[in-house]
Amino acid sequence: MLKRFFYRLVKGGIILALVGSIPFAGWVWWLNGQVVSRFEGQKWQVPSEVYSAPIILRRGAPWKKQDLEGLLEETGYRFGRNSQKVGWAARSQTKVSAHLRSYVDHLGFHGSERRIFSFQEGRLQIQALNGDDVAEARIEPQRIGFLYGGNTESRQILTYDDIPKALIDILVAVEDQDFYQHWGISLTGIARAAVVNFTQGARRQGGSTLTQQLVKNMYLSSERTYTRKLTEVVMSVLLEYHYSKQAIITAYMNEVYLAQLGNSALHGFAAASQHFFGRPLNELNIDEFALLVGMVKGPSLYNPERSPKRAKDRRNTVLAVLKSQGRLSAADYNSLIERPIRLADKKKERSVYGDYLDLVAMQLSRDFDETTLATKNLRIYTGVDIRAQRAASVAMQRQVAALEKRDPKLKGLQGAMVVTDRLSGQVRAVVGSSGQHYTGFNRALGAVRPIGSLVKPPLYLSALATGRYTWWSQIEDKQLRFNVAGKIWAPENYDRQTHGVVHLYEAMAKSYNLATVSLAQQIGFDRVGDTLRQLGVKRPFTMHPAVALGAIELSPFEVSRLYQPIASQGNSSELGVVLAVMDQSDQLMKRFDQHNDVPFTDALLAVTLDGMTKTPKIGTARAAQAAFPELNFAAKTGTTNQQKDSWYVGITGDYSTIVWLGDDDNVPLSITGSSGAQKVWIDFTRNVNSISLPNTLPDGAAHYSVLDSKFEIAADRCDEKVTLAFLLGTEPKSRSSCFWPF
Repeated sequence: MLKRFFYRLVKGGIILALVGSIPFAGWVWWLNGQVVSRFEGQKWQVPSEVYSAPIILRRGAPWKKQDLEGLLEETGYRFGRNSQKVGWAARSQTKVSAHLRSYVDHLGFHGSERRIFSFQEGRLQIQALNGDDVAEARIEPQRIGFLYGGNTESRQILTYDDIPKALIDILVAVEDQDFYQHWGISLTGIARAAVVNFTQGARRQGGSTLTQQLVKNMYLSSERTYTRKLTEVVMSVLLEYHYSKQAIITAYMNEVYLAQLGNSALHGFAAASQHFFGRPLNELNIDEFALLVGMVKGPSLYNPERSPKRAKDRRNTVLAVLKSQGRLSAADYNSLIERPIRLADKKKERSVYGDYLDLVAMQLSRDFDETTLATKNLRIYTGVDIRAQRAASVAMQRQVAALEKRDPKLKGLQGAMVVTDRLSGQVRAVVGSSGQHYTGFNRALGAVRPIGSLVKPPLYLSALATGRYTWWSQIEDKQLRFNVAGKIWAPENYDRQTHGVVHLYEAMAKSYNLATVSLAQQIGFDRVGDTLRQLGVKRPFTMHPAVALGAIELSPFEVSRLYQPIASQGNSSELGVVLAVMDQSDQLMKRFDQHNDVPFTDALLAVTLDGMTKTPKIGTARAAQAAFPELNFAAKTGTTNQQKDSWYVGITGDYSTIVWLGDDDNVPLSITGSSGAQKVWIDFTRNVNSISLPNTLPDGAAHYSVLDSKFEIAADRCDEKVTLAFLLGTEPKSRSSCFWPF
């Protein structure tokens, strides 16, 4: 009887175990599907990264040694005794050397290179190590931000080959010594943790492997229950069954949570390296690896920005582990624990690119949906120049603050700025506010205001295009009255004076309103309106006489586009923002090519631009010429009715820049284009080492020295003369020798 009872008991237990294993097996099968689908699919939703243009250092360009050193430091290069290692630089009293990083962009692979820079009379000289002269050197594109689209994670994806071996060794040594031996869970690790916790009388050490930590972060919640722990164990075993140790350690490196940055969670060692040290992961030292690995145990507790002493102690604990395992010598250990923690300068991380990112998002919205931009980790290459962007932001903040200090009534003064490459039309910098931080209202795009006298160069272009006028042509600056819709409009000059008969170049340089309106009347107001549209004004407007003096409302970005054909002398008309978009595999997804269709000849545009160079020499921009006496540049100031808007356009050999200052409430100001916006441009130009406009003109145009009083080509001996640009065929046909008859 007893034997039969025992037999039945065992049989029943087996049957119950078999029946019970069916749901367990089903559960394991379901977990297996979860592990595989997530690990082989898109593991992370990573926002697209936006990159600047590479910084091109050209031989012969104006550079100061301290400026180049500052640029290298800002872009994450470290100075030491030599520049043999990539990402390092060295300096002497007269030279700077750097091992520039390699990079991949839409134009292909650019290898690393060592270059030696010297400075002869303020001009950059570049040499290879063998002494050969080099035409240019490139600093890799810099990441300027992300397109989140609602995503709140900051992450950079690494492959296994991207991960420094020293970092893997340190991570395994500290977090999971049995990583290469266990199959997802470590019984020895659990036992070791149990002993430590028992002897310490509290939970001092966990028994989780790196695989378990990865499973917990990628698949599970942070709740502490036996069910969740059992799930973690099973999924860890399944993960080890399906994937190699290399794949698991790579996923861990990309997944690990290391800090909370406001609304953004910082994941992965690559992103942490850039955030905390401002350099790529493969350029960190052993002590810096140790700091990041130490943060795994408590990202908030050991954050070096918030708790530097605690972070240093934790780093040294990690170094002590390496020493105890024979991975560090006693001498190296003693040296490393004394090193201070040197973090990246957070002032340089201030968001100066928020306004530019608005343009990026606006352009990409036509070709990519928001979800793709927010989750697919695309790399977006733009034309932003990080030097120009910072110089523009600083100039705007500094000069607006100075104006407000000079006149307290200007409190709340706002501004915007658009800087483009003079030839290509690529937007190099955008400032949408006079404040220190990105405000969310981008005035470069959204401040639509009357443009005042900035309308005049296009108007004079209209006159030159007829072939009946040249810059020497004369026009009378006199009182005029117009009947506009039954109302009399009587414009005035800014000085409330009339100036009689003047040359066209004088009328524009000195911004004479009456002479300009008279010219517009002679060539036809509708012709002026057509020219504005042909130059790129897409915003609808009704042409009437006041438009000839700037009663047309445009944003600074639209004004920049209006001037681009003139600034580039026909090389470009549209403005470019995004150059290309690439995926995670370095495959080109889309290239953005500008469509340039300028309905004016290069010669006409060049003659117009040349006429604008008179404004700094004899006109309303003389303060800018005084600031840069050796610089040949074009300019135009603009001031609207009641001085509600202060405008300035400045065009050098490299940049075309639009500056606007005004009040959001559109109230009268105590500044003009000369006393307001021009100051911002001077500040900006002083910090970007601009080059002069070339003196050469394209085919179809030429310079002639002409008598001021008579339309004749002047001999060298003549005194009263002026050099002007002419369309061929419109120049004087006779010459003067300036000899007095005896």
